[in-house]
Amino acid sequence: MTHSPKLALTRRQLLTTGLTGAAIIGAPGIMRANAAVTLRAAHIESTESATHKGYMNFAKLVEEATGGSVQVKVFPAGQLGNLRDLYEGLKLGSVDITSSGPDYSSNLAPIMVTAALFYSYRDSAHADKLLEGEFSERLSEALLKQAGMRILAWGELGWRSVFNTVRPIKTANDFKGLKLRVPEAKLMLEPMKALGASPTPIPYSEVYTSMQTGVVDGAEGAPAAVVQQKFNEVSKYYSMTRHLYNPIHLVIGASSYDKLSAEQKKAVELAARDAFRAQRSVARADNEAALEKVKAAGLEVNDVDTDPLREIVQPVWNDLTKDLGAEGQALIKLLKA
Repeated sequence: MTHSPKLALTRRQLLTTGLTGAAIIGAPGIMRANAAVTLRAAHIESTESATHKGYMNFAKLVEEATGGSVQVKVFPAGQLGNLRDLYEGLKLGSVDITSSGPDYSSNLAPIMVTAALFYSYRDSAHADKLLEGEFSERLSEALLKQAGMRILAWGELGWRSVFNTVRPIKTANDFKGLKLRVPEAKLMLEPMKALGASPTPIPYSEVYTSMQTGVVDGAEGAPAAVVQQKFNEVSKYYSMTRHLYNPIHLVIGASSYDKLSAEQKKAVELAARDAFRAQRSVARADNEAALEKVKAAGLEVNDVDTDPLREIVQPVWNDLTKDLGAEGQALIKLLKA
């Protein structure tokens, strides 16, 4: 049988065929009796991001630790689709590994919302402790049970703060009446309302033009995102509200994990933890550099006393977690410890 050289699968077809990585890469790989296991790891961040650097380091560490018996092929910048495509691919087995924030995975396992609450992480050291301890283990168990995937490691995008065109935010009173773009998710809308802002859900791709035209007064994000999206060009003030620490989790589909030997599983897990522990350091350095860059470009940056803001927002946690049962309350207890 011959195959036309013009025959090709679209990205959507690749994701919905359920083909394994080896099958997609090519038939010769299937024919080798001792062929390496290939894990397809895909994400939506740019190739310049700390996230992508974490993926590439992870791939290198896996190959070294397994002597090449496991290969990680990285597809960055949405090459295999958006987050919905990638998580669908995890279920089908056409994508093995991906990443997102817990705000997205809470759509698959509601208990993940506990990792995405305003002012729940006190500082970076507190975040590291939670994401490498019992808190992370419980979330991974829940995600495996409810969505068929497990958390390999945690990285980060950084601390999100508010930028706007109206005034610097120094106290909760300064939030009042500000039209701030937020994602269309209750875990973002409700705390912003509690602070007195007028949260306005619009697509992320429209933030720049919406600020230009006055549809919104501002938005929120980590410094690296402000630089990458050039939001400093349409903002006057950037207030270090640090209202939301934005972790990301590297997840592997259960079927992909199960095809690994015990030794390979251990190697992949250790490589993921090492690579994304380093990724957090890179992300922090990138955000520090980005903050200095926007200051130099003329954006007015100010620090904020966040303790009063935390007191205002914490009651919202109860509403966001009230349906999560005893396990949800146990995770909240760990956050407060």
